[in-house]
Amino acid sequence: MIFLKNKMNLMNSFLRMTAVAFAVALLPVASHATIDTIAVDVGISVFKTMPIGVVPFAEPQKSIDWIEEKPHQIVTRDANLSGRFEVIASDKFNLPLFSKAHAKHYVTGKVTPEGGKLRVECYLYVAQTKDLLLGETYVVDQKDLRRAMHQFFDQVIYRLWGERGVASTKLAYVSKIDGIKQVVVADYDGFHRSQITRDTTISMMPVWMKDNAGLYYVNFKTHRPKLYSKMFGGTEKSVFPQLDQTYSPAVNPKTGELLFSSTVDGKTDLYVGNPATGKAKKFAYLKSNQTSPAWSPYASEVMFTSDRGGGPQIFVMGKDGSDLRRVTFMGRYNERAAWSPEGDRIAYTSMDNGHMNIYTCALDGSDIVQLTNNAGNNEHPTWSPDGKLIAFASNRSGSYQIYIMRKDGSNVTRITNSGENTSPTWSFFYDDFKQQKKEGK
Repeated sequence: MIFLKNKMNLMNSFLRMTAVAFAVALLPVASHATIDTIAVDVGISVFKTMPIGVVPFAEPQKSIDWIEEKPHQIVTRDANLSGRFEVIASDKFNLPLFSKAHAKHYVTGKVTPEGGKLRVECYLYVAQTKDLLLGETYVVDQKDLRRAMHQFFDQVIYRLWGERGVASTKLAYVSKIDGIKQVVVADYDGFHRSQITRDTTISMMPVWMKDNAGLYYVNFKTHRPKLYSKMFGGTEKSVFPQLDQTYSPAVNPKTGELLFSSTVDGKTDLYVGNPATGKAKKFAYLKSNQTSPAWSPYASEVMFTSDRGGGPQIFVMGKDGSDLRRVTFMGRYNERAAWSPEGDRIAYTSMDNGHMNIYTCALDGSDIVQLTNNAGNNEHPTWSPDGKLIAFASNRSGSYQIYIMRKDGSNVTRITNSGENTSPTWSFFYDDFKQQKKEGK
């Protein structure tokens, strides 16, 4: 664990208790990523999965020089990560195999070179009758193949489940690059990583802007933790520079306002502000220290970590500071709550016998479920925007890496492989899917 006070002696004793694993390292991004997703643990899920066949896409006789995975391999990875499917792989259409496995549908397609690009035809069929349920065609550079297949797979999920998938979403996290912690962004499966910050001082605590147009994060370039914003493709800007120490940002999902922590004269309080105007004010006047805020999905309530009970515990209150109540009671160290998109549960980090593990519980603190129990530390949970998955950081392999699991703790999959990586935060849904459905695509 790395504590904020250890960096320039900046935080008070409470922040030492509410430490965040910031760590970590990643080699500079190449033009295309190597395959580095590793399944490390498969638990027993209480949720049913849908068997689905996956058949390699037809290719021209002249072999394509693939720089990453082939289309059916990307589909297979998306299906496994989604937690919704059991993949029935076959080299060709095999009705007896699909029928035996109860796979009522299968995915396949065709790839054709076209003017220096790839024409990728993607199909979802009914296995028994070969009726076409979904057909999508993409003409893309090979470097954009993964994005196209993610889009297609999200359409598959919508067609078979009537829900939005998260294959087109992204993760931001912290990596140590050339010895300095920097903010990076990658596809949700760990591919196509890009470096966002390039400072000579620590950058950490990234969160997504409401429209996914950029990130807010913390940097120590002034020898104080200060909030900054950066639009993708834009320049870095200081946020609320009038406040001496600002950190732990949380974005209001409705208005885009920032809720954050600020330390003044040794006391840490929550503030709320408008990044566009730079105006900020104290959110609540409490005697205790407050940090790690999180908005509810409809921005009607706020959850945060407080030491008002002696050790760090999770509390919730209304958006106007009313109706303060404690959520966690089991254990003496509970922090960093993340609100599920459905608004019915939270995920949080709790210390067990000197190790950090991830739990979920109902909003009244009941129905506690321990999701991780591996050696080492498992921390900083972040929900996928569909509420089906949780990404987190763990050093179970010896170094901190990013993992994804289902919300019941099953199907744990490691999505980073090199260096050390921590503090993941999942993007919001992108609006292009809504537009596609509106246009009937």
